Amino acid sequence: MSLEDSYSRCIDVTRERAQNFHFAFQVLPKVQYRGICALYAFARLADDYSDDEADSQAALAKAREWRAVFDRAMAGDTAGHAILPAVADTVKRCKIPVEYFHELIAGTEMDASILRYKTWDETYRYCYRVASVIGLMTIHVFGFERQEAIPLAEKTGIAFQLTNILRDIKEDADRGRIYLPLEDLARHGVKEEDLLAGIDTPAFRALVKFEVGRAKEYYQAGDDLLPLIRAECRPALAALVSIYGRLLDEIARRDYDVLSRRVSLSAAEKLRLAGKLVAQTWLKT
Repeated sequence: MSLEDSYSRCIDVTRERAQNFHFAFQVLPKVQYRGICALYAFARLADDYSDDEADSQAALAKAREWRAVFDRAMAGDTAGHAILPAVADTVKRCKIPVEYFHELIAGTEMDASILRYKTWDETYRYCYRVASVIGLMTIHVFGFERQEAIPLAEKTGIAFQLTNILRDIKEDADRGRIYLPLEDLARHGVKEEDLLAGIDTPAFRALVKFEVGRAKEYYQAGDDLLPLIRAECRPALAALVSIYGRLLDEIARRDYDVLSRRVSLSAAEKLRLAGKLVAQTWLKT
């Protein structure tokens, strides 16, 4: 497959599968947009390989296979999948550390094999692997000048993934998964079996409120990261931070009820936020 066709495939995957992300991606310059779509397509496929297998051992085998396919692509053999020419080109052109991709695949292995996380450190490690490394890849595509951008991108990824965890508590519980630290459940008097059963209690809402507060602390990193990346890419990051931050605000507005229905933003609201942030960010540059 040609490089152009590979990038087109990545763009198609992103348009079809991205929700919050694609609204922000569309404001990027063409070169960065294509690179980000390549990264998203890789992450999406890695996640699909773990989700598509009901058996954890089969999912782990798929993850190992995807890692081997990626490593071959980095060595020049991109025949393993249609997206790989674009991924390899983006990695080399933007000088993205290969270990970020290995960490991402390790995150899919955690999804395939771990149903509980005892401590915040364990949950943080999971969030780092499935979200922070994507943020770290992203700033390499955007371009950044100072090294302090790296820890800020890591923290921004933690904020995004913790928001996802809060939004998806019910869906994950239906699959027997609890991503919030068990130490936090115990501290707030929430029983695992009640969470898995979707039982809404004052203690559960206090737990969600606590985690929302924790996520908001990490969102500050997104604001601090903004001036450190290339000016023409700032609107995309600003839009992402705003969209995910608005999800947290919506959880709070619902009095921390994440069980009765899934928290989400309409397409129109995402577009309004993205448009507003694009205008504001450009005025500041």
